[in-house]
Amino acid sequence: MKTRNEALYNLSQENELFIFFEYLPRVVSFVCKNDSLWKGIGAPPAKLYDVLINLSIKQYFGRSLRRSIGLIRAMKKTFRLYFKLLCFKTLDNYLNNSCVRKYLDEIIRYTSNPLKFIEKNFATDKTGERTHTRSSWYMIRCNKTAQKRDHLNVHITVGCELHPVVAFTALVEKGKDNIIFRKHIKQVDKDFNADIHSADSVYLSRENCTAVENANAKPRFHLKKGLTKKPKGHPAWKHMLQVAEKNPQQYNEEYHVRSNVECTNKAKKQKFGDYVLCKNDTAKEQESELTWCAYNFSILSRAYYELDIEPSEW
Repeated sequence: MKTRNEALYNLSQENELFIFFEYLPRVVSFVCKNDSLWKGIGAPPAKLYDVLINLSIKQYFGRSLRRSIGLIRAMKKTFRLYFKLLCFKTLDNYLNNSCVRKYLDEIIRYTSNPLKFIEKNFATDKTGERTHTRSSWYMIRCNKTAQKRDHLNVHITVGCELHPVVAFTALVEKGKDNIIFRKHIKQVDKDFNADIHSADSVYLSRENCTAVENANAKPRFHLKKGLTKKPKGHPAWKHMLQVAEKNPQQYNEEYHVRSNVECTNKAKKQKFGDYVLCKNDTAKEQESELTWCAYNFSILSRAYYELDIEPSEW
């Protein structure tokens, strides 16, 4: 957003909790319409709706599983929510099972969709989130083994107007940056009409330029020195470099919409933290995604109070 009405912004922050508990059951109910393939774990398995509601409330407040149970019970009573309170062991089992992941992707999608009419420019970034696990590293120079804290590799694509997260991937393992970027491009193209898609040099490649152009958007990457214009089967690459050469000021202005994604990372970390508590790799990734889902609900609060936008799809 170009300018911010402080009075409306304050109103959105004051009432964010109420928006969260009004919208959460609605969007989870909508996601659960596609639960025909849900098998869950245990005998009998917990209902998908109950799992998503419990985990979402737990993560919104950033509590550990045990400490979150009393809080979930209190919120259920306060806001008169209808769901089954699950024990912390059950929630732990689902956090450690990847069967939940695709439904979290759907929550990300449906909490960003209400803004599809105002979001035209997008940016992708990679950031790290701290974990509570450590790995052993052999230091050749010192001839000894040291312990270093692990971190989670998080890729987000955000809209550059109100900063909703429209595509998300978290991985413990490194690499796959370009594969993830093209996956995000497909997700954006499915729900939005993008004009510009900007990203740092970590995603710079001919294939990624083509993917952005195939989505009818202009690719704007941070350009390294010494790049050749040879398209090598990707004319979008040559066209991007020609634009940067002929009109560098325009190119840089369009590229620097990417600063919005860094603002998003900072805002999320200030509000919800920059770490995950879980120790299992799958649980780390899903805990992180739950936090970004919570972040999107905070964006919907701003959309409601500042732009008078209310979800109509769910």
